[in-house]
Amino acid sequence: MQKVRMLFVVFAFAVLTAADAYGQTISSINATPLKINVGSDGSFQIFNSAVPGFGQVFPTGADLADMGIFAHIDGVLYAPNFRSHSGGTATGNLGTFTPWTSLDISPRRGAGTNESPYTVSVGLAAGDTDVRVTMTVSYVSGNNFFRVRTNFFSTTNTHHDINATFGADIFLAGSDNGVFVSVPELGAVGGHNCPGTDGDYNILLIPITAASRFTTSFFSDVWAQIKSDALNNSATAGTCVDNGAAIEWVNVMGGTATSVELSHAVSFGAIPSASNFHGFNLTVDPNFVTLSPGESATLKVTSFRNQELEFNAPIHLSAGPLPAGMTLTFDHPDIPAPGDGTAKATLSVDTTTIFPQLYESLAILGAGGNEVHGTTFAVNVLCTPPTILGVSQPQSVSVATGAKAKLSVKASGGGGFAYQWFSGHAPMSRSPIAGATSADFETPPVTESQQFWVRVSNPCGSVDSLTATVSPQ
Repeated sequence: MQKVRMLFVVFAFAVLTAADAYGQTISSINATPLKINVGSDGSFQIFNSAVPGFGQVFPTGADLADMGIFAHIDGVLYAPNFRSHSGGTATGNLGTFTPWTSLDISPRRGAGTNESPYTVSVGLAAGDTDVRVTMTVSYVSGNNFFRVRTNFFSTTNTHHDINATFGADIFLAGSDNGVFVSVPELGAVGGHNCPGTDGDYNILLIPITAASRFTTSFFSDVWAQIKSDALNNSATAGTCVDNGAAIEWVNVMGGTATSVELSHAVSFGAIPSASNFHGFNLTVDPNFVTLSPGESATLKVTSFRNQELEFNAPIHLSAGPLPAGMTLTFDHPDIPAPGDGTAKATLSVDTTTIFPQLYESLAILGAGGNEVHGTTFAVNVLCTPPTILGVSQPQSVSVATGAKAKLSVKASGGGGFAYQWFSGHAPMSRSPIAGATSADFETPPVTESQQFWVRVSNPCGSVDSLTATVSPQ
């Protein structure tokens, strides 16, 4: 089926600055690598400097194209006014729908940074109903994706049945054909450039607010599914075709709600990391430690909120599943709103932990703002029998008659040391000294030459010290 653009002639007596020839007002985020044209009717066109000369939505030569926000509100389909676009449209399979009524559109604001992303806001009305839509587009310069935050609300606090959809007729890096693709870790669908073409290029619709349904299919079929409010949850890779994609949120005003906020993103090129679309992310430092049974390590856990998503919630930290004998405790498990902060975690390994063994992908979890995210670390549990170097052996000593002597030992190797001092010559162990179970030992008063030694143990074995002689002067 050949894609056909529908062109409509509209006569206008006045054309506003920043409006296209057919009256749609356009506000542009002109950055690198993406230029995002936002239309006052809730539509878009994207230009990517990585593939100059093409819009990334059909029709490619137009300032606004076949991408935008849709909603079935109380059974009526509302959509961008594609038929008023000067470049034409190929959305014929949408059939009859009611165009959004444009209320306002802002100029580009912000500095294009994480702290102050570029933003454009659009106000829409659903015909003569009391439903209003505020759509805010945000972009951080240098990213290959932009975000969209859409608010549906009733001006009279009335509940409405609303299914919201974002759909697009995608154009893949210079080709109107692609292979259907889904990325489960993002919940995303879209298209990938055809086999045999250069590079690895994707266009993805990414739900930040979890979507209810999705589709990626031949472009005209996408419009037909949106029209019938029946996205088929299909993303079967097949032959290279002229494709589109859509994601949908069903019953967004559940119960008696009269307002809702939905978030999603659109990416072009490499598949972005899922962490870009989290309200907050966690890191742990260090993320690899080596311990012996009986030892502990301190980890620094940091939570970073996503300022572009305007996340603002407290974060509760907890440990994921841990091996037997391993514990993780926090000096304070709660990071207050808005979600930026640090906590100290103490990781301990006891003698019941299986060793030697490398434990990978151990998790620290954070929960806040209806999101749960984590960070992982690894622990290498090793155990070697203790050793006692020459300079660390108990040393022979002379003291005044009737005085006490102080002896000590310093062991090396795996931690979790246990000590037992003996009287007599090593390794004769018939005379353990009660209570002498630390690295330092004070003898009884010495009136004649006596010998002492210590046995140092850990879960991996033991070592006997040399014999120290204590003599009276």
